[in-house]
Amino acid sequence: MPELVDGYELKYLMRTQTAERRVHGRLVDTVPVAWASSWRSAPPPKEADALPTKGAKKGQRDAFVEIDFGDVGEMAKRKAASEPFVVAVAHARPKGEKGRTIEFRGVFEVTPTGVELSPTSIETRVIRRMQGEG
Repeated sequence: MPELVDGYELKYLMRTQTAERRVHGRLVDTVPVAWASSWRSAPPPKEADALPTKGAKKGQRDAFVEIDFGDVGEMAKRKAASEPFVVAVAHARPKGEKGRTIEFRGVFEVTPTGVELSPTSIETRVIRRMQGEG
C-alpha cells in the first residue's frame, strides 16, 4: 500500500530495498531507501571547497545519511556519480509491532561524500527535502 509523503506516493520494494516514487499514480522513478537510524548531523566542514547545502543558514548543521545499496556495483556507481540523486528515508518498526513494518519519513536529494561505510554502503550529504505535486 503506497504511503503519501512530501507530495509523493511511496511504495517500499522489500527485495531491492528501494521505493517506487509516484505522483498522481504515475511512476516517477525507483529510489534507494535510507534508514532514519543512519541519519546524523554535524557542523559544516571548514574547508573552502566544501559542498554547500542549498538553503543552509548560518550556524546550521549539515545532515548526512548512509545508503546501503546491497550491491557492490550499484554502490560504486552512486559513489562516483557527479550528480545528486533522490532517496526515501524510512523508519523500520521493531519486529512484533503491529501495523506497517516501515514508515517513510521524507524524500531527499543527496550527494555522495566519497566515504564508503561498508562494501555496499556510502555516506551521502543531504542537499534538500523534495516536495512533489501530490
